[in-house]
Amino acid sequence: MNDETKNIIAQLDKARELGLSDEHLFPQVVKQILNLVSNPNLAVQAWCAKFLKEAFTKKDHYVSPAVKVDLAIDALPHLKVLASVRDLEVFKNVIDVSVIVFKLAFKFVAENDGSSNVWAGVNELKNNLVAKYDTQFPFELSFDREHDAFRNIDGKLELLKFVMTVIDYQLRSNSNKYYSLARVAPQHTLIKAPLMESEAAALLDVVLKTLKNDILITPLVTATFNHLSVLVRRKRQFVDTIIPVLEAFDSTTKLQSNYEPVESFKLSSKYVDRTLRVLFNYMSKLQLIPPKFQGAISRKLAILTARGDEIRRKNIVLESAADASIKKRKFEGFVTTSKKLKTFDYKNLYCLTDINQELNNFDFSSIPQNILVSMALTALTRASTPKLAKALEIISARYTNAIKDLAAVDPEVKKELKLDEDDTSETREMDYNPETTYTLPAPKTLSFQQKKEHVNLIVKNFFELANKKDGTAEAARDETGNSELTKVAINTWREDSWLVLLTRLATRGMHTIDSKDKESADIKNNEQLSDIIRKALFDYFLANIHERIDLVIEWLNEEWYNEKVMNEQVVREEVTQRLTALYKSNPYLISDLEQSIRDEVEKTEIGTPVYDLWGQRVVDAMIPFLEPTDRKVFLRLLSDLPSLNREMIDGIKSLCADPARSKLGFLALQFLIMYRPPVKPACLDVLRDLSSGDQEDLKAEAQTLLKKYE
Repeated sequence: MNDETKNIIAQLDKARELGLSDEHLFPQVVKQILNLVSNPNLAVQAWCAKFLKEAFTKKDHYVSPAVKVDLAIDALPHLKVLASVRDLEVFKNVIDVSVIVFKLAFKFVAENDGSSNVWAGVNELKNNLVAKYDTQFPFELSFDREHDAFRNIDGKLELLKFVMTVIDYQLRSNSNKYYSLARVAPQHTLIKAPLMESEAAALLDVVLKTLKNDILITPLVTATFNHLSVLVRRKRQFVDTIIPVLEAFDSTTKLQSNYEPVESFKLSSKYVDRTLRVLFNYMSKLQLIPPKFQGAISRKLAILTARGDEIRRKNIVLESAADASIKKRKFEGFVTTSKKLKTFDYKNLYCLTDINQELNNFDFSSIPQNILVSMALTALTRASTPKLAKALEIISARYTNAIKDLAAVDPEVKKELKLDEDDTSETREMDYNPETTYTLPAPKTLSFQQKKEHVNLIVKNFFELANKKDGTAEAARDETGNSELTKVAINTWREDSWLVLLTRLATRGMHTIDSKDKESADIKNNEQLSDIIRKALFDYFLANIHERIDLVIEWLNEEWYNEKVMNEQVVREEVTQRLTALYKSNPYLISDLEQSIRDEVEKTEIGTPVYDLWGQRVVDAMIPFLEPTDRKVFLRLLSDLPSLNREMIDGIKSLCADPARSKLGFLALQFLIMYRPPVKPACLDVLRDLSSGDQEDLKAEAQTLLKKYE
């Protein structure tokens, strides 16, 4: 800690003492300290996090509830900053504060409808912390997930506490004894009950995933059981969801961790079983178990009780014959991680497994070179990037240390080596023949199945690239020129560059040049390869239709444009060939050949069957997932697609027939009638079908629009 940091900490300590000595000054001191949270110094941020925890845990007689709510609202944006600090102690303190702040701010918004700024801050903090539950924050993610799970137990336990608080507040309780969603006004404009409940249900599924892991992380499992004991009492509507997961949990089927000795694993199983037994007894006592589960839970309790009695009769720490049945999880790390070489040879340099393993003595020189290359490529493809980077780091360190440890070569030896090199150079010069030309062997022709595998691998790598953020993207965008007419598709790499490459690969990259026969094997095979990419883009869009609407619009526009240009070129060639032959046979029949070709091409309808197929799939797949609030997303799709056919328009009919989403369906039809005249007849046909149906509310709405636009 440097002198500047020490001075800041000393001033903060004085401010804290001043605030604690006078309860009237305390809120002002807290607000002033909140402004220092953005200081990049870790020591200052750690002090601020610790102080905020102390401030919000003060008793009500020292800090009144109204003042505490005011401080909680002020703290929301600052907690989001602290929640991004990669320090475990800071993170734990931030979670403790966030639990209190979330409760206070949620109640404030519930009682003060229209507090949109506060509600936005609550959601930002909640989403920021909840998203970290499935990560290893505040630690960096390594290649070894098992090691990550054990080293970050403290952070996960704190996050679990926050997640369970969110679940508790965003679900209705059977009793008004505890604060819950039931106390929020049904007509509240910000806190919408269906959305809150669906979020909480999804979070509960994430929490229950802990019990389905293949290894036992005892502190996290027992903490989950303890939190569930509170949840089943307050939220009885989720008992049917929780009990099957508890019933399926069996410590005997779990694998022993590589970072846990067998004695610790056996003790973990014992304590987890005991906690589960206590939870079942607690639920039985409060009559929380539905009749349909009582038989299964009784059997489960009997098994757990018998297992516990057997463990008490013998010393669990001692070795027993049953230990042989305990299975270990497959090890994902490296056995030999030393960066110092014991023996200076290639075997010890590159070995990351057990050096005494028999496989290390295998002579790979007996394997043909082409098979070795294939094995190496397959291994590199399957290896995760972090794991490969760590392996290279270890080997590089070994090599560097080995070079340092080697003794200097004797000068006489160096001289002899130099003479040998000179002789070798002279021999090479004598053997040189300028007439000799070296030719590389021709590349091997790939089979169609190999091409499909390579395309799948390319697509997979592109989507992995899509999930990475590049900080230079915006800077690169600003550095490019303003000449829109002369720029290329990708001048510098940006976040969406992968999409441009992938869509161009699907449309133009697989196009067979100068192929007249549409039924040829090459065209069919290339179309299959293009469909692999299209299917991947389609699935990627379906995974998050709301945030990836730009992606699907850009892709379908590229599909339409490419197909339109290609098919128009085919039509132009056919028309040119036909009219040219006619002109040669009788020049008087055609006055202007070029103009006649242009007129004929313009009259011909250019089909886009590939675009129509995938555009239809996108619309059909999107409609079932639309919510009444998705007006902007759906209208954006309908307005930006380059072409809409009758089948796409007919799909809107199902929206109109859905009582919850009929407004969205009719709004879409009205939008298309007003702003996309080419599809107006198809929209009017849909309205006529609806007006002749048997649903009175739909008939009335459809007839109103027909009168207005027919």
